[in-house]
Amino acid sequence: MKTIRISDNTHRELTRLLGKMMAKTGKTQTYNDVVDALISQLIFMPAALLEKIDDAIEANKQLGYTTREEFIEAA
Repeated sequence: MKTIRISDNTHRELTRLLGKMMAKTGKTQTYNDVVDALISQLIFMPAALLEKIDDAIEANKQLGYTTREEFIEAA
């Protein structure tokens, strides 16, 4: 097994996602499970579309979206 260095922010986010996955599945999960889940949900979008999403989020704060991920998931 190899070891990699990650930032404190990345570690916190992985830990948050790990807790979310465990709560959802009711099973013990690992960081590897989190990374696999993230990769399986990965999509690529053109930069222009991402800019439009950012603009829509900014212009419509009353909808409650704060991140692209929230917006795209709801869409």
